[in-house]
Amino acid sequence: MKELMKNFPVFAGLSDDDLGRLAEIFTTRTCEKDEDILVRDDTAVEFYVVAQGMIESTITLPGNMNRKKNEYGPGDFFGEISLFAKRPALNGYRAARKSVLLVAHEPDLRGFIEVHYAAGNRLISNLLMITIRNLRSTSAFLADVVQWGENASRRVITDELTGVYNRAFLDDAMENFFSISLSNKKPLSLLMIDIDNFRAVNERLDHETGNRLIVEVASIIKNVISDYGIIARYGGDEFSVLLPEADLAKAHDIAERIRSSVQGSDFSKHLADSGIPVTTSIGISAYPETVSDFAHFKEKADSSLYRAKELGRNRVAHFE
Repeated sequence: MKELMKNFPVFAGLSDDDLGRLAEIFTTRTCEKDEDILVRDDTAVEFYVVAQGMIESTITLPGNMNRKKNEYGPGDFFGEISLFAKRPALNGYRAARKSVLLVAHEPDLRGFIEVHYAAGNRLISNLLMITIRNLRSTSAFLADVVQWGENASRRVITDELTGVYNRAFLDDAMENFFSISLSNKKPLSLLMIDIDNFRAVNERLDHETGNRLIVEVASIIKNVISDYGIIARYGGDEFSVLLPEADLAKAHDIAERIRSSVQGSDFSKHLADSGIPVTTSIGISAYPETVSDFAHFKEKADSSLYRAKELGRNRVAHFE
């Protein structure tokens, strides 16, 4: 089985020893044509890699109508939701023809990831990269990325307070999206957003009020960016927005809409008569216009954010 696993991208970069350990975890399952593998809402926690044949996934529409969603050939995988949270299957899966699957139980795979940290991190990174690249080829790319993140790994990659993506997800996604942009010669922009005067809210009022303010600002940002990009809470009162296929001009337009929406919002129910103004400062990094390599992609957005603060806050800034 180890030699077979070497052919599949999901196991790329793993050593022979690590592949040998994984081969002890996986078993093979032969499925006949039209055999159900997973049904929607199934609580089985297994991860599948197609070794031979073809698997189809179906989605249930209103009225209990099933529609074909995706096909999975040799090297493709499904059931990755079990790696992130014990949640029911979102789609149904059946064999389109006689197929052979490599199957791992979630506790065994999770144990491997926890004991062999470096190899486990590589495996998870491969899962994330391949999933994003697959979604990139669909017409509903951004909507599917959001759906994948929210449904398949909510407890691992989302911020508990706001419900938006967290820093861990963004750091992984950012590198993969940048690689995709390089390969496809498409623009990519990043916004770093900071709530102005937030320290005063915590010091003059309380941290609970500050948390409510963070939640409301996150909601405003989500409403503005809609399907344009991916929002993450990067830490404290700082948010990041990744904008695939957005050049500097488009990123600046979206940033200005966020800034003006926050400035024009009524936060009096949170701040009472404190007189603390709630605005945002936003820094932009845009490939290829303001940065040419990934090493400086986020750094340029941070520098631009600091510039916005230095220029008086409540503004959008970028460095050429």
